[in-house]
Amino acid sequence: MLTAELRQSICGWYSMLKQMISVSIIFCALVIAGCNEAPTPPSPTTEKAKPFRVLLVMKSLVNPFYIELQRGAELAAAESGIELIVKSGTNETLVPQQIDIIEQQLKLGVDAIVIAPADSVRIIPVLKQAIQSGISVVNIDNRIDQDALARSGLEPIPFVSVDNHQGGYLAAEYLSRGVEQAASALIIEGPRAAENARQRRDGARQAFDEAEQITVVASEQANWHLDQAYAVIKRVHALHPDLSLVFCANDMMALGAALYLQENNLQQIKIAGYDNVPDARSAIEQGLMVATIDQQAFQQGYVGVQTVVSLLNKQKVKDSVLVDVKLITTTEL
Repeated sequence: MLTAELRQSICGWYSMLKQMISVSIIFCALVIAGCNEAPTPPSPTTEKAKPFRVLLVMKSLVNPFYIELQRGAELAAAESGIELIVKSGTNETLVPQQIDIIEQQLKLGVDAIVIAPADSVRIIPVLKQAIQSGISVVNIDNRIDQDALARSGLEPIPFVSVDNHQGGYLAAEYLSRGVEQAASALIIEGPRAAENARQRRDGARQAFDEAEQITVVASEQANWHLDQAYAVIKRVHALHPDLSLVFCANDMMALGAALYLQENNLQQIKIAGYDNVPDARSAIEQGLMVATIDQQAFQQGYVGVQTVVSLLNKQKVKDSVLVDVKLITTTEL
């Protein structure tokens, strides 16, 4: 027979059990009702599209020309809302470094490449790899060899630069002005593998050849470098002490030649350069150079990035955009 205490305990448990069952029934009913309701849609969220990633590959940041070009590219990038990755070789002739840069960035993921190639032919295979991967490419400054490009099976790459032949011609023609007696001229070239170096050389050669009293006694490479240009003019001047005119295919080489003249007090020799970098302008003011060519580096960088952004947005672009060159003398300073 159940004791009063046990009966009371059981009755208490029974009462609690009934309450639990009641709660469970109510909970199940609510769950079933909830299952029949349409799910509440998540609150809408707007995902911001990632900006295009554009790789700018330059020859070097030692030459002030490329620093100015970078500034123009950065302005266009800021205006367009893209991410600009700037890379360069340690000097202007190291093609393997440019190739390595592109290969590394392809692995990291870029949408487009803007490149000033150190060599007009050797850079093509890695650019072909990029293009076949769906990467947009724009060529600035030094043009990629069009015949080699066609042989590789690629269409022409949009190009932004200047008429380098005209620039070389303008500089050498200015050197030739006022020369009435027989005179000897030297052309200090960039690397012959670079199309822009060849064009500047050929333009200068044309201007000198048009002046019957001028003889080009030498045309030698200094590969864009100040120290190599110093060595070239030193050697040529030793062979031709009557040397009076020097065209250099960039300002760094012109400054190397000017240093030689300054050290040897050779005031009778006139030098013209190419790029309009600040040190060249100072050399013109001091009488160490007579002219340089402004190929508007800032504008080249700016238009180059603008062009690649148009490609990324599936817009048509021109095959070639040539920025004006300007002769800079004491008058323009």
